[in-house]
Amino acid sequence: NMDINRSRMTESFLRLTEIDSLSFSERQMADWLSSQLTELGLEVSEDDAGSKTGGSAGNLFARLVCPDASEADTVLFCAHMDTVQPGLGRKAHVEEDGVICSDGQTILGADDQAGIAEILEALQVIREEKMPHRNIEVLFTIGEEAYTAGASVFDSRQSRAREAYVLDLSGPIGGVSLSEPTLLSFQFSIHGKASHAGFAPEVGVHAIAAAAAAIAETQQGWIDKHTTLNIGTIQGGTATNVVPDLVHLRGEIRSAEHVDALSAYRALEESFRERVERSGATLESQYQIHLTAYRVPPDSKTLQRYLKTLSDLNIPPQPHDSFGGSDNNVLRRKGIDGLCIANAMQDIHTTYEHTSIDEMAAAAQIVLQLMLREEEA
Repeated sequence: NMDINRSRMTESFLRLTEIDSLSFSERQMADWLSSQLTELGLEVSEDDAGSKTGGSAGNLFARLVCPDASEADTVLFCAHMDTVQPGLGRKAHVEEDGVICSDGQTILGADDQAGIAEILEALQVIREEKMPHRNIEVLFTIGEEAYTAGASVFDSRQSRAREAYVLDLSGPIGGVSLSEPTLLSFQFSIHGKASHAGFAPEVGVHAIAAAAAAIAETQQGWIDKHTTLNIGTIQGGTATNVVPDLVHLRGEIRSAEHVDALSAYRALEESFRERVERSGATLESQYQIHLTAYRVPPDSKTLQRYLKTLSDLNIPPQPHDSFGGSDNNVLRRKGIDGLCIANAMQDIHTTYEHTSIDEMAAAAQIVLQLMLREEEA
């Protein structure tokens, strides 16, 4: 492995896991990363994403300019600072075979701190070896796990890059998402009428019964080959002796095709309203689009460059469609030719999440190659 310092990168990753960084509580992480990037010679700024999202820190945006590189030769690397729950008090263990996992009480947070460690290591190598590099930009976002909240408010005019790599994909190294879905969440409130359940049940309109009737006739799971629907939470009722007058449902729809996500929502809302009203209740509905589907075109320059880099490093490419979203949904929506690529994380969002030193080193190697000027790489 050319130049990647495995033990330094591992130390850096372990240090990252010691910092609690749940979504919208990234202050400590942002401060540590800010000082690391500054030490590595980058010019660092923090935006106002924290105040816009109710978080404790903003997105970090950093730049390392190479006097010999043209303005056009600018590349952006992105990873997110936040983790999901249970993510407080993480204790990482390095096994003898180089696998790193938590103690089983929390997630590990390789999603996405493996990505961060790889970017830092590649920058460290460039600095140490004084390697001729492209103009490098780094974006460390907040609130990615909360439907890409941080990236969504990032002012992309700060970036000069048209090419970007988002290190936030599980699976084998060499992986790349060719598409990510539209994701929309919805909230339905079913309004009935309260009455005493013992003395005057007939006066009431039973909101739970109305909701149940509508749910029973709703197809969930895969509703076509590339669209899923899920009603995930239900809350309602006040007491056992009161006919319930209000029920709230929340759910999500994902689809590889943006228009199909919207039409699935419209169909759901219509059929729900009809069934709820048949029960004498009324429906109040709202939805919000969090991610917009994209597909990477085969002639994408970023994709071409990534595939060439894998080939130079003898790493087999593993392109596939992804059904999770990432900050790349946002970058592509903002006109940047971004790719979401594998960054050495497995079983994410679980307490048995793990990574390995071998895989992180391979990912860091890819990042390093992508940072170097083509004739150097």
